Parts: sequence; structure tokens; C-alpha cells
Amino acid sequence: MKKILTWIKPTWDWMHIGNYLGAFKPFVELAKWKKAYIFIADYHSLTSVHDKEILERNKLRLLKEYFALLPKDTEIVVYEQSKVNRINDITWILSSVTPYSLMLRAHSFKDSQNKNSDINMATFNYPILMTSDIITYDTDIVPVWKDQIQHVEFARDIAWNFNKTYKTDLFKLPEHSVQENLQIIPWTDGRKMSKSYDNFIWIFDSEKILKKKIMSIVTWSESLEDEKNPDNCNVFALIKLFADQNKQDEIATKYREWNYGYWHAKLELLNIILEYFKEARERFDSFENDISYINDKLNKGNSEANELADDKYNKMVEIVWLSK
Repeated sequence: MKKILTWIKPTWDWMHIGNYLGAFKPFVELAKWKKAYIFIADYHSLTSVHDKEILERNKLRLLKEYFALLPKDTEIVVYEQSKVNRINDITWILSSVTPYSLMLRAHSFKDSQNKNSDINMATFNYPILMTSDIITYDTDIVPVWKDQIQHVEFARDIAWNFNKTYKTDLFKLPEHSVQENLQIIPWTDGRKMSKSYDNFIWIFDSEKILKKKIMSIVTWSESLEDEKNPDNCNVFALIKLFADQNKQDEIATKYREWNYGYWHAKLELLNIILEYFKEARERFDSFENDISYINDKLNKGNSEANELADDKYNKMVEIVWLSK
């Protein structure tokens, strides 16, 4: 069975709809036929988060969101990067076969240079740790956004360097997977949904805040009586992402009828989104009082991740040294 892996970095408070449609949902779909792993990238968050309380708060929030959104009978393994005892040992060995010139090409490093910010060594070495995260588990496929493809390319390069240097096939060379049609999610101002534009909504926002966001979506200026084109409407673009085909056809017909305004369409979108995430929102609320389910799943995930990492590290040691 092929393996897929993704990660969540606890540098944000909450997950928004763009994250869900662009990364989470495609991953869960792929996971139906593969062995799947999601890890909390808390080591990676240390490049920018240097407050213990903020980091712990973000981790807990992300765990509540992910376990609320994951199917209850899911076999996806969720674990914490920092709880994998050998991940940094593996990273150190891999760093010995990673060219300095390769690290200079890393987007994260270049972005920090362009912003004239203080560059810490965690930022510089970020791609090597990410490589360890990916190849330690013999990952076949890594679902990513377009701007994350380089992570997988680096993982392939570093894995190949290790295999060539030590004349082995220990590490599998992973492939990336990008879902092209969900790379740009439209939102309130017609631009793509993005934290930098402050034009997104959190999935677990209150109904009141969710409604306020949806009612602020930018639309055209036709009157209530005018026929409207659903194909160039930001509201309908979002409706298509959450509604089934019958519902889409029904609403598209209303767009072309008299006495149907964008206000009506926005209310329909609100109801569609609330219904779509109804079960997840209820589960999320239940975690406010009891996270025993999360802790149980996380403990099992950490145990499995450690077992696999220990096995990979021991094999590396046998290759690198004559004795352990």
C-alpha cells in the first residue's frame, strides 16, 4: 500500500476554508486508498514562533480542528513532530550529504533574505528537517500547494544523495501531488482567499461572524429584477465548491429569474456552508470539554511514528557506521 504524508504548522490560530479545500480535503480523499500520515510540525514552527504559550495554544487548536474534520473511523495517523525521538538524529546524518548550494536555493531562505529579516539557522536548515519528515516514513506521495513543491524536490535530491553516497536504496524518492483546480479559492473581495489579504473565514467561526463575512462578499450591481450570470459571481463560485450538482443547478436557475438578488444567494451560501460543516462544528464544540479522544489518537500516532523512525534510523546507522 502506498503512503502519503502531509503536515500542519502551528503558526496560525485556526484553519480557514482555503486551507480545507486546497489541502485538507484532497488529502483525506487520497487517504481512502493509502496509508496516510499527518504530523504537527512544531519543530518547524520554531523558525518564527518563540512563545511557548502561543505555540501550545496553536497546537491544541489545530488538533481540535483536524480531529473535528477527520472522519470518526479514520485510519489516518496523526502525530507530533517533536515527539519523534530520532527525527533530529536522522536530520543530522542527512545534512552530511546535503550540498550547501542546494540550501541557498530554498524559497524560505530566499524569502527571509528579500525581507531583510534576521535569518536563524532553523530557517536555513528547514528543508533538511522537512526531508527527514518525508523520507523517514517511505512516503510515496506528498500532497502540496504549488509553492511547496520545492520541499518534495529537495527531499528527492537529498534522499538520492544519501543513496548514491552510501550505495544503498534505503530511501524512497517521493512524488508531489498538486490539485490544480483548487489552488485559488475566491473570497469576499474577489481575490484569492489569503491570510495576507485578510479576506478569509475560519471554518469554526461563530454563525454570526460567518454570516457577516459571507454578506460582505463583493458582487456586481444588478438590481433585484435583473437577470444575473452565476458564472461570473464570487458567491456562486463558492457555492459550487460546497453544493452538489442538483443544488448548483437549482441556484443557477434562480440567478436568471426575476426577484432573486445577490443577498439571496449569500444566504443560500451561508446555509450550505453551515450544513456542510455541521458535524465537524458539533464535534469541535464537544472538544472544548473533553479531549480524551484526541489524546488517545495522538498517543497512538506518536507511538507508530517513533517505531518507524527508530527502524529507519537503525538502518541508517548500519550503513553509515560498522557498528551501532
